[in-house]
Amino acid sequence: MKTPLGRVRGLGSAQGGTRAYVAKQITGVMVGLLTPYMIILGVLLFGKPREYVLDAFSSIWVAPFVLGFVMISLIHMRIGMNVIIEDYIHHKYLKYSLFTLNWMFTWGTGLVIILSLLKMFIVSRIS
Repeated sequence: MKTPLGRVRGLGSAQGGTRAYVAKQITGVMVGLLTPYMIILGVLLFGKPREYVLDAFSSIWVAPFVLGFVMISLIHMRIGMNVIIEDYIHHKYLKYSLFTLNWMFTWGTGLVIILSLLKMFIVSRIS
């Protein structure tokens, strides 16, 4: 049962509002829009020489979209995993530990991908 104030604020039983839901929906749409581009890119680059792939990833038409796709996918994954943890883990300390691990995994993976794309960009510019 909701109080009138709770109805006005839009807060559910978790007192979190709809921010995570809206963010998950927006990132899902964005990933859905970028997926065909990534599939076409993968098909076009499959079997090509290393130099060709490096040149492609250093292009202004490829690198920002790949980086955007990966970062948006990571954010979408983190939000989805947080929802799963909230729904199925009931022990307080285990829940917060898993939230922390989820956050660290997301940012660690993002950092590795950003550094990899930067390395490809720099290597293709040097050689």
